[in-house]
Amino acid sequence: MFLSCLHSAVIKSGYGKSLIYQLLPTLLNERNLYEQRRSGEIVLSWSTPIILVVSPLNSLVDDQIRKINDSTCLKATILKKNYGEFGANFSVDEPGIKDTLFDILYLHPEACLSSKAGFNLFQSVPYQNSVEAIVVDEAHCILEWGDDFRTDYSHLGMLCALFPSVPVLALSATASKKDREAIKGTLHMRNPLEVVGSLNRPNIFYEKVFRNGPDIESYEQILTPIAKNLLAQKIEYPLTIFYLNLRWCGFAYRLFETILGHEQYFPTGADPIPENRLFSQFHSPQTAAMKEQILNELGHSHSKLRVVFATVAMGMGVDIPAITNIIHIGPPRTVREYMQETGRAGRDGSSSRVLLFYNNRDIAKNRKGISEDIREYCHLEHSCMRKYLLDCLDVELTTEEQVVGHLCCSNCSLVCDCVDCTI
Repeated sequence: MFLSCLHSAVIKSGYGKSLIYQLLPTLLNERNLYEQRRSGEIVLSWSTPIILVVSPLNSLVDDQIRKINDSTCLKATILKKNYGEFGANFSVDEPGIKDTLFDILYLHPEACLSSKAGFNLFQSVPYQNSVEAIVVDEAHCILEWGDDFRTDYSHLGMLCALFPSVPVLALSATASKKDREAIKGTLHMRNPLEVVGSLNRPNIFYEKVFRNGPDIESYEQILTPIAKNLLAQKIEYPLTIFYLNLRWCGFAYRLFETILGHEQYFPTGADPIPENRLFSQFHSPQTAAMKEQILNELGHSHSKLRVVFATVAMGMGVDIPAITNIIHIGPPRTVREYMQETGRAGRDGSSSRVLLFYNNRDIAKNRKGISEDIREYCHLEHSCMRKYLLDCLDVELTTEEQVVGHLCCSNCSLVCDCVDCTI
């Protein structure tokens, strides 16, 4: 059924959305073999069915390509722009892989829409004969970035039009009814099958705290106790991701260096190399090699890395199961972005905590791009924070999904009257 229609899926983060399209090459090969046997015609093809996956961030793509190539029989690569004697052209970025001898091809929208070379590549016979599905991963980026930041996201319908008979799948962990309508419109979907799961993450506790004073002073008040706890607990400190803007990533990193000194490397006396450091920073100016090293380290069950200072570059899709704490210093622009970033926590099912520090400047009406939904969330004093966030995404909590007050959010914990709290 998937192969004959358009689909839209909204499933909470950590629930395995990527598996939907990673299983497709195997299913398509089996289907093709079945149809050949049934018709009695054996076709020897030099290419394999290709799944095109539009993805927003290099960190997300690199993480998925590494896992696919290391742990499955599939071949995945990314389409990248190269500059040669005759101008720009596009090629796959995996040594030994040529033409269309791969199963999953990742690309950014700019690789096929802003460039004539990229656009022409997909009009060529090999791709026209081999592409059998188009996947738009993190489809909410159409709404967040399509207007001004990365305008090619708003033109992804052109890619779909290049393959008019190929099914399209849009995936997101954060899309309201209004969002889904906008995504379907951009991709020219007509009456697609929609699969919408509950986005509630019952193992996450939501908390927010107003921060006082000038920025430097408030940052020091927030970061210093955490640095001291990391110094005391070393690798026993729960894995924590800090989301903050780029200029404060460097400030936080230097503060931790000052407090931990030589103890920033584990074990004590270990070589002062990134692989031994207890904390790091992850943002777009870093080299690809450094970001890959951080993701590799975080993917290990016994990672030495315990605290990461990150920007939105680490926001979507990266699979790090053991994150216990997500801390924002300053809110993102929208509830949609906040749910994406906090969705990194507790993917292994363990109890996790997400904490937002904010001040009046963070949510001022003149702050560019700040939405009313995140502003109202920060002002929320008595109502359930979980319910508010889910309401913004048109998700209604069922009775079975209700979370006990002291495990729900900092507002609900104040009025929780369960047996444990009463005692």
